[in-house]
Amino acid sequence: MGDEILYEQSGKVAVITINREWALNALTPKSAKQLGDAWKRFRDDDSAWIAVITGTGDKAFCAGYEMSPEALSLEGAKESVATIPTTFNIWKPTIAAINGYCIAGGWWIAQECDLRIASKSAQFGITQVKWGLMPAFSATLSRHLLPAHALELLLTGKRISARRAYEIGFVNEVVPNGKALKRAMEVAETICANGPIAAWMSKELFYKGRTLSKEEAFDLTWKRYAENEATQDAKEGVKAYIEKRKPKFTNS
Repeated sequence: MGDEILYEQSGKVAVITINREWALNALTPKSAKQLGDAWKRFRDDDSAWIAVITGTGDKAFCAGYEMSPEALSLEGAKESVATIPTTFNIWKPTIAAINGYCIAGGWWIAQECDLRIASKSAQFGITQVKWGLMPAFSATLSRHLLPAHALELLLTGKRISARRAYEIGFVNEVVPNGKALKRAMEVAETICANGPIAAWMSKELFYKGRTLSKEEAFDLTWKRYAENEATQDAKEGVKAYIEKRKPKFTNS
């Protein structure tokens, strides 16, 4: 993997960094593929329980794609789905730690993470229409925002502050400048203290439940419930509760 996408692990937390500060962490087709490789690496590594994605520097999380004929082609647009974790059926939790600009494709990456922590100076926007382009994620935006908020962003192309992103429910927390990654790591450690398999199954049920019928949702729930109850982690959790101590989960 090239150095435009960095992958490091701190304990059980994988930290993925878009390392193109000179370009406001805007992606090219090459770095987009590398980001996809990082997501797959995280998905397949049993020792990594949660991922935090961020951008180098304080000016941008990610300013989308650098404009080029390759990136703007239909094929290039289709390949851009490699940048988002949901492409790879990742049920482990993901957090976006956002400094500076989070616009266009950068918004899409953040949108497809489970939690978003933003610095006070962060700016958000879906700016493609300003350049006569259509956001490839327009069809999924309504899963994350109320229609009025989603359409205002899509149709005006304007940028909004971190505070406004929090007010409309896109951002979980707004923290002082330079503290987004630190806070995201704190949240990640909190999640890592919980039963990983139970957390991952809960996430899967949440997302799949939005498109399943009530009957299908309960069928999947009871299937996953039985699978989780059979794990060593579930047995350890009950034992720890009875013994009034912290459980020691092993992802097994």
